[in-house]
Amino acid sequence: MKNIIVAALVSGWASISVAAELPLAVIDGVVVEEAWATTQPNGVEIYLVINNRNTRGVWPIGIEVPGASITSVVRSDGEAFEPTLPPHAELYMQPGGVRIEVVGPFVDASVPVTVSIDDSEVTVDARVLGADELPPDHHDYDHG
Repeated sequence: MKNIIVAALVSGWASISVAAELPLAVIDGVVVEEAWATTQPNGVEIYLVINNRNTRGVWPIGIEVPGASITSVVRSDGEAFEPTLPPHAELYMQPGGVRIEVVGPFVDASVPVTVSIDDSEVTVDARVLGADELPPDHHDYDHG
């Protein structure tokens, strides 16, 4: 797994899906992992971990959900949030904290989320958790 991630970092971006783990993608040295979602009355809330493994900061980080009528990244107080990451920093989205709120008519087993930095982008599928499923614990996550 480590060799795959290193190869992805060298090539610029890659999308990797490992059985029993949530999706992982690399774009320009930034890792997007642990994409998951919960249903809400008017759409879904999506959570990601975005890890900047570069020696330079990255901003702005664009986040869109194709087909959604509204995609907003918000803070814990509900105010808009524009993700930026200093060098070697991580944004860990979680319920009650920073999250992606999506209004749209779709709810399926997964929701595509496109993350863009500069002129590069990657799309990961956020798995929609059932009512009886616990969200992943990032501290127990194997980064590979």
